[in-house]
Amino acid sequence: MIDEETEDEDDASSPSTNHHGQERESASKTDDLSPCYKMSSSSIGGFGLFAARPISQGALVFAETPLLTQPLSPTRTNSSILNVLAQRTREEQCAFFALSNAHKTERPGRPVLLPALGIFETNALPCGSTLPPASGDTGEAKTSGSKDAKAGKADHGGREGIFLRAARLNHSCRPNVWRTWDVSSQEMTFRALRDIAQDEELCMNYADVDILGTREERAAEIEKAFGFVCACEVCELKGKEGKDSDRRRADIKRLFEEIGTCSKEPTLGLRKVSIAMRLLKEEQVMHYEASFCFDAFQFCVMVSDFVNAKAWVKKAWEASCDTMGPESPAAHTFKLYWANPRAHPLAGTLPHMTLSGPDGDEKAVDDTPPRGTTVVTRVTRIS
Repeated sequence: MIDEETEDEDDASSPSTNHHGQERESASKTDDLSPCYKMSSSSIGGFGLFAARPISQGALVFAETPLLTQPLSPTRTNSSILNVLAQRTREEQCAFFALSNAHKTERPGRPVLLPALGIFETNALPCGSTLPPASGDTGEAKTSGSKDAKAGKADHGGREGIFLRAARLNHSCRPNVWRTWDVSSQEMTFRALRDIAQDEELCMNYADVDILGTREERAAEIEKAFGFVCACEVCELKGKEGKDSDRRRADIKRLFEEIGTCSKEPTLGLRKVSIAMRLLKEEQVMHYEASFCFDAFQFCVMVSDFVNAKAWVKKAWEASCDTMGPESPAAHTFKLYWANPRAHPLAGTLPHMTLSGPDGDEKAVDDTPPRGTTVVTRVTRIS
């Protein structure tokens, strides 16, 4: 939590509230209010969602409330799922049982499950924060605190849910859509990670798949959990291209860990951030960008380089808006530090020096965060 004494902040508009299983779509910065996606057969297999028109990076593709939720395994059972389904409409029940089931046949470590439970286990998404990239500040040089958090794995919040529309999104190890659970509206939001062309398939990273693993590691993980062989563009790379992709992803994962050990060596830490940013761009997994940018921000505030600190946290704010939305807790936190980087608990803890900004050079930036920013005069650790 953030404990603050502030000036008045402009109220943000409250998210709309939906009934179970409903979704709302973004106009995607156009006057066309029709959905920006359509469902069609997929070359990957089964059905998928495709862009009905060009979608801009950061645009809300859709937001959906769960049809039903259940506590984490092993608490949930086939009966507990059927009990909730009995309260849904006939149409919703049919839609649920039309979803894929990866637990029809026995596989190593995966027993056969009864239909309702098998469908739930195959399609459930965590109804908690999906810790992307920079979910908060631990008061140390490393923002997210663990490899799982850095890898975008789920903080389940105690429950998982079925999202009928999202269940039609296929998996990719280079996703173009990022999902985030919105606590205030109790819905899952799906945003474009990059510009998406018309008719391009919309894909996300399935829950708990570590896409920074090697191709072999990802394949084993996906086959065990979901019973299919991934045929995304990354997993289809052959020869040197495939090996180079594995190497880049391994380097990104390694840098996640190494940066956390550089709290006394900000110059080295920032150098590692710069390398990671280049690898993210080459591998097209920019949804980790906000996390690395916030690491760089913290290195800068430690040595009282507030000019470059503001440049880095501004970039973190922009990246978090694209992945989680401008009203997300992470975006709000970054906006606070953009307004007053000196409020960070690590500010001035090391001797003063000048580091570098996102472009590699010391660079003054706009000192005025977006309208609605609260100027913080006292901040405690964010938990």
